[in-house]
Amino acid sequence: RDGTGRYRQSPVRDAGQMVAAMKRGSSVLELLGSPPGKPAPQAARPTSPKDAATKKARTSPESGTLPFAPKRSSEAKAPTTPEKQTGGKTSGNGKSQIDALTGKKLQRTVNEKKTKEQELQRAAELLQANAGKFAAALEAEGGEEPSDEAEDVGDETWDAERRLQVAQAAWSGREAEPVGSLSAPTFDPVAAPPPQVGGRVAFSALVPVFELAASGAGEAPTLCAVANALRQIAQHSSDEHRASELCAALRLLLAGGAHVVPHRQLTEAVNVTFGFTRAGARQLPVEELPERARAGRAKQRTLMRVPGSSVAEVAAILTDAAGEGPKLVDRLAKMLGSSPGGSEISQLVRVLQGRPALPWHVALRGLAHAMSPKRESNAAALVALEDAVCRAYSHGGGPDMRLVASLLEGSDAEALIAACPPECGVPMAFMRPEQLRDRQAAVERLRSDAAHAVHVEWLVQGDRAQVHIKGGRVEAVFVPSAVGAAVGIGAVPRADFLEEAAAVLVGNIAGDCILDVMLLRLPRKAAVGAEEAAEKASGEAQEEVGENSSPDIAEGAEPEKSTQPEKQQEKAVVERSIIVLDVIFLNGTSLVQAPLRERRARLAELVTETPRLKVVPGIELAAAELTEETLRKKLEEALGAAFLATSREEKAISRADGLVLKWLDGPESAYFAGRRASAWLALARPPVTGPEADKMLLDTLTDEERKHLPELSEFHFTVISGFRTRSVEGINDILRIQKLYNDAGVVPTWYVDNECPDEYRKLGLQVVKAGKLIPARNHALVDAEALNKICVQTSDDIGSWTFLNDAARYFSDEEANAAAKRCEKLEVSPAAAARFLTAVMRARGPGKCKLAGVYPLGNGGRAMRAKPFLHQNFILGDFFVAEVSRCRFDERMSLKEDYDFTCSHLDAHGEALRCNRLIITAKHETNAGGACAIRDAAGERERFNIGILREKWGDSIKNHPTRANQVVLRWKAPKRKAADDESPAEETVVRPAKQAKVSKQNSKPAAAAAA
Repeated sequence: RDGTGRYRQSPVRDAGQMVAAMKRGSSVLELLGSPPGKPAPQAARPTSPKDAATKKARTSPESGTLPFAPKRSSEAKAPTTPEKQTGGKTSGNGKSQIDALTGKKLQRTVNEKKTKEQELQRAAELLQANAGKFAAALEAEGGEEPSDEAEDVGDETWDAERRLQVAQAAWSGREAEPVGSLSAPTFDPVAAPPPQVGGRVAFSALVPVFELAASGAGEAPTLCAVANALRQIAQHSSDEHRASELCAALRLLLAGGAHVVPHRQLTEAVNVTFGFTRAGARQLPVEELPERARAGRAKQRTLMRVPGSSVAEVAAILTDAAGEGPKLVDRLAKMLGSSPGGSEISQLVRVLQGRPALPWHVALRGLAHAMSPKRESNAAALVALEDAVCRAYSHGGGPDMRLVASLLEGSDAEALIAACPPECGVPMAFMRPEQLRDRQAAVERLRSDAAHAVHVEWLVQGDRAQVHIKGGRVEAVFVPSAVGAAVGIGAVPRADFLEEAAAVLVGNIAGDCILDVMLLRLPRKAAVGAEEAAEKASGEAQEEVGENSSPDIAEGAEPEKSTQPEKQQEKAVVERSIIVLDVIFLNGTSLVQAPLRERRARLAELVTETPRLKVVPGIELAAAELTEETLRKKLEEALGAAFLATSREEKAISRADGLVLKWLDGPESAYFAGRRASAWLALARPPVTGPEADKMLLDTLTDEERKHLPELSEFHFTVISGFRTRSVEGINDILRIQKLYNDAGVVPTWYVDNECPDEYRKLGLQVVKAGKLIPARNHALVDAEALNKICVQTSDDIGSWTFLNDAARYFSDEEANAAAKRCEKLEVSPAAAARFLTAVMRARGPGKCKLAGVYPLGNGGRAMRAKPFLHQNFILGDFFVAEVSRCRFDERMSLKEDYDFTCSHLDAHGEALRCNRLIITAKHETNAGGACAIRDAAGERERFNIGILREKWGDSIKNHPTRANQVVLRWKAPKRKAADDESPAEETVVRPAKQAKVSKQNSKPAAAAAA
């Protein structure tokens, strides 16, 4: 813009000159008035030291507000290549496109640099935190690492025996507690009235409960404190306000889920109240805001004691937070300004954030304890009332006046559940099955009560939902929510599911009801001709595939492209089928207390089945009929059913991850909303892991192959890595690989780049400085040969080794996918995988095969279509074993070196073994560092290396039928001259290309041909 504020077009056409002029300090008007092709003259006006500092700050690279001049002057520009011609918008050095006036591209470069620096900083911190982690493994096997699985604390608490012990501990055996403390069993609420504000209970009455929960005092003292605080509120509230005060207190104890104050508005309120700058406070993480408010209050001086806020006022803020808008900040500022300092204001902010540090189940169980007259003498009655309170709470979708009023009237467990039934339009929490991995454990659990029959149904894949139907129309659809689960509700509305559910249910449901269902997405219809083209491409690439190069035929896979226009695809309504699991409410009657047998009978009358609407498949078994073999057969039937289905509708409703076993009769067969019940057991086929998996893998060897099984001492285990210590993801991958080897009793040697060996050693690894990728691979081969050991090379980004324990070959996608889903999976160690491959390889005969590897894709369905073992196919470089051999990697290559290495072995020895039942998970083209740092977006390096492959191996290297810059190996032994056959045996086999040296200039024809 010029001085009048209007936009003017600059006659300057050379962006490099413009940037240089701006660097010198030329004004905008001088730039606009410059003749085309000439830089603007430097401004002659004098500059003060302050102006000079401002100009320096504005033009420095660190500020990022204006472009800075390139390192080379515009007069010494590099020759412009075709790919760098950008219509006059390149910088003077031709390296990046920029907007000369706004510098947007340059700003993006600065941001990327800043992000990279932040990543390096985080990586350095992680490296320091894990310094010496595996140092002990260099001398002895590493110790056992803690499990990565997160504990589901909320589910653990529903163990009746454990809760009985906690209830007993809460009200007895803690005489050491101070008499006046809320956590003391002897606390007298009559003698200790709560603080009040304007005749209502003050928020400060709950602060000791929050402090106790945050201190980690234990479940029993916290449970006792919650109960005594609620007893105190009930004792000293008026009859008119008693129920509302308890309901408000319960809402604060359960703060979270949908009822939270947005962080932006709460931050703004803290700024306004305590005079902080908005920019500084807005950058604060959520966890630091309570302390910021506490510090702000501590700096303020007050002439008189501030009254604080009442429980009812804070609860009203939480209830109204979603719809208040701008008024919310004013209400929050007023509340924060009237709050005392210290812990009270920090706890208030935490509650408003929905982070009270109190588990939801403790708050509800505390309510049950507060309302029970026999809390000290009858722990069993307490546990029963806990169940009833949690179920009633889950029926109403949150703190409900019906729940509190019924408790105040002295209702027992059954009366409480009857007083708080489900209602159409009000979300309920879902009942969930207990997860089991062992079939035998499931049999023992369910046969413990021989009088109960069991319903065995499929664990269907899909979106779990709760559909509310009233007056023949779908009123609402609710789905599980992790946010809601934090406060025990766990269900939120999904308006986008309404139309999809109505299309299937309307006209097929006879009554007003609440249904527990699974919404299943129908497979899309393939475009005309797309299915045949995909099948053809799949067939061409079937026998031989390279890394990440085959179409994925996993369950539900579709053609990548559709002939349908994009706009039509966006507007198309998703087609769904529905599996009905249960009915909770029917025609005004709650069925949560009814046994499962009765609820299934009601379902049969309620639902009219169609191809897209079914009641969940299953059978009834007597307890005596439950055996491990029966469950195994039913599990295999469920896992493979979807792949054998013939129609889209049948395929959708047949997708299952396992079985759910449910008691049909007895009190435990009721619908327990909001909890994971032991009367429902989910059973899936888990992979076999650890030493058991390794043993089962080696047990699959034949007698002849077992004769050739090597010991671990016969291997040189190596990991090829480069620059992975410069990112958090890379360090985590390093730690994972090292742990997998250490757990198997092996200490691998890391062959790393020339820049980072000290960083790898800092982790306690055994490191060899080996240079770039290909030299590092050859270095490992040479070291193994010097040790006379088998070389095992491993990439640094492998997540797991999985053996599909099924030797059969399947000839259709459906059968192969079904087999991959239901077969036994062994999660083996890399050491066991190496021993297995070597034994099979050596059994082929002496000198006949000296290279063995795994299936090159992570797709189990594709693997099951191939023979278990192949002998003249591509061996993936991510994991292989190689006997001492003359073959080496071609160091002219930077990518696809594993194709060349495979061809070298096939040429020298005639075979290379590949096990198509051993699969690894690797990141290949997405991780940072290593070979992925070599790839370029345009694919030029890929084509350059393909050109080398074609020159060396000719017709054996084919273009991949569906993916650019990828190849397929179909081995054909090259024709040799007589002189080649007379070459000495000790010569290293690295077949020369047709020309002695392949430079970038003379490789262009080959690369173009490959493209």
